[in-house]
Amino acid sequence: MDLQIDVELREGLLLATASGDITLEAAVRLLKQVCDTAKERGVNKILVTTLAVNGELSTSERYDLGAQVAQYIQQRHMDFKVAFLGKRPTTDGFAALVARNRGIVTEVFYNEQDAVNWLAIWQIPR
Repeated sequence: MDLQIDVELREGLLLATASGDITLEAAVRLLKQVCDTAKERGVNKILVTTLAVNGELSTSERYDLGAQVAQYIQQRHMDFKVAFLGKRPTTDGFAALVARNRGIVTEVFYNEQDAVNWLAIWQIPR
């Protein structure tokens, strides 16, 4: 099954739930879509759940994923806090590390409450 994502707005948080078989191209496309949706809805906190994603990207693909999505966010002057909730080996944190090294505020979690708690510390500036 191709990678797909369902998006839901919940109390100032964009919840994106991914499912299906992962490929680099699909992951980049869908994460860009999630970022665009968050920007359109005026939300700066995103929780991407990848628990229903199958497969594993190579190390170089994970690097490319983090680099491409970070570049997309920076070019569009987006300011997001992005938490990923997943399982190994699909979600191992390497792509997030690459993005974080490029200035994106992101973390990977393996427990939903930890992800929600991390996002809760980020308040929208008033």
